[in-house]
Amino acid sequence: MSEVQDKISGSGQIAYYVAESLEPVYREIAGLLGVSLGANLRVALDADQEASPGKQATPSQAVPQHSAEMSNREKMPNRWLLSNVDAILVEGISLTRLKELLLNYSEQQAKPLLLVCGPVSGENPGFRLKTFSFSLGTEGTRLLMEGRDYTEKGVGEPSFDLMLEEIREVLRREVRNYLELPPVPWGYAYAMTLTHDIDILSLKEMPIARTFLGYFYRSSLLNWKRWRSGKVKTAEFYRTIWEMVRTWAAKVGLGQDVWQRALPALLDLEKRLEVRSSLYFMPFPEKPGILPEHLREAKESAPANRAAFYDVAKYQTLLAGLEDGGWEAGVHGIDAWHDAQSARAEHGRVAGLTGRDELGVRMHWLYFQSPDSFEALGKGGFQYDATFGFNEVIGFRAGTLQPYHPLNCQTLWELPLHIQDGALMGEEHLNLNREDAFRKAQPILDFAKRFGGAVSLLWHNQSFTAPRFWGEVYERLIVQGREDGAWIALPRDVLRWFTGRRRCRVELAVKGTHWQISCDLADQERIPLAPSRLAGQSIPVAQSTRLDLADLSATSDPLVPRIPPIRIRLQIEPKRVKSISVPYEVGEGYIDFPAQTLIRLEVEGED
Repeated sequence: MSEVQDKISGSGQIAYYVAESLEPVYREIAGLLGVSLGANLRVALDADQEASPGKQATPSQAVPQHSAEMSNREKMPNRWLLSNVDAILVEGISLTRLKELLLNYSEQQAKPLLLVCGPVSGENPGFRLKTFSFSLGTEGTRLLMEGRDYTEKGVGEPSFDLMLEEIREVLRREVRNYLELPPVPWGYAYAMTLTHDIDILSLKEMPIARTFLGYFYRSSLLNWKRWRSGKVKTAEFYRTIWEMVRTWAAKVGLGQDVWQRALPALLDLEKRLEVRSSLYFMPFPEKPGILPEHLREAKESAPANRAAFYDVAKYQTLLAGLEDGGWEAGVHGIDAWHDAQSARAEHGRVAGLTGRDELGVRMHWLYFQSPDSFEALGKGGFQYDATFGFNEVIGFRAGTLQPYHPLNCQTLWELPLHIQDGALMGEEHLNLNREDAFRKAQPILDFAKRFGGAVSLLWHNQSFTAPRFWGEVYERLIVQGREDGAWIALPRDVLRWFTGRRRCRVELAVKGTHWQISCDLADQERIPLAPSRLAGQSIPVAQSTRLDLADLSATSDPLVPRIPPIRIRLQIEPKRVKSISVPYEVGEGYIDFPAQTLIRLEVEGED
């Protein structure tokens, strides 16, 4: 600690006192926790640095600014910063350093609770103390930036979300009238994004080489093995044989091959289910790209079968039609992971065809090299990356269901990938039948019901027809999401919601029985809400009230993006609340509201 300066950052009722090296990740942790940061995230410098205002920070001390509310860093005295703090998250410092903070509290004032993450040294100077076994910032940095290897134990559990929830549970118990912004859109249980990597649009576009011949291998010998093991039905087995005949005919110009009909089948399915998805297109044809260093042996070039054999420029009408129909066209990157120049070229290629700069990217074959890839994609102009997941298994590479900002980026979002078709049912990976694949994926949706966030699904377009027939599992997961109450939306719209959550600031004012929650909604859309049908009524503790989804928006057009309100959660015994000016939901020990400029409550009993 002698070489690293400590900082203390306040955020209303919650503050953070961590080592300098952990400040970037704790800025992101504040956003993931859903703790309102106020107008600025202020940093109190220690006495030595305050005495030398002209001293310049070293590069290692530079902190990336992730959003507008974090753009100002002001030197403020600790007595101002901690005047209304109920809890302090601590990591990487000695408890002895906290002794000076005792000077800010009178004998009548309750001292804040210290939430200590990981090993701690020094003597407790008299604060209440709660120690956690994990180092939240250190582990968070690893998970958000490097991620877990698919062979690690427990990749099927959101380890970072579990740590954050343990922190939340203590804050909910110990902080009086604790306000938070859960990662759960109002009116829904969680968010779900549907995505598709468009590796191939037609077999007849391809040379008679590995990928083309591989289709016939999978349709013949592997299809027979899958039929024998019950992974395809008898009708599907014979249909696959017939599709091989049709594909050879299409190769010589007679009709369409099986994969030409795959994308229309996918779009028809989503029209029927009344959902929309993001489709990532390869930006350049016949370009396999660069091989990541950890995969290189004798050559730098990726295998030839990684290249696309369609030219996306010839499909501009398709891309325009997708955007007009409510879908989202993005980039299935080749070398964007490697450097900013390639990222800009691949972004520009698809942006020029769609007329949209707000594009997402997922790297082909999930090629990635952290932390450099995050920086390259951010400089390339992408709104978000959706690569951070596994080819081999399903689960949580980043340990979280929430989108987040990589710690070395200012604007890029990472939308982690959780469930992939090939990982579940591919013969080289888990190789499950359709029923087992659905059951394997279902716990991820269960975690989303528990923690919120955004579940991300990846299904390739060729999975919706012979010889795979994997569309059934995709449809069942969508139906399950609907039954769970998921908001199924485009990635760009889900990220608009999470951006609004980060920027929303809430404050509670209490005057006797009259309570007010004020919300600074920044630049969020203000969505009209129906007047509360429950205002003026008492609220039984066991009652749970959900607003009808029709009340959330002024439009019912499914193609018009509808961003749900931010959810505000007040930790209070519900039976104390006699009336509320807005719709609400009741839980055990809390009440949720949709974010509005002003929310009024009538509350009985002592504050």
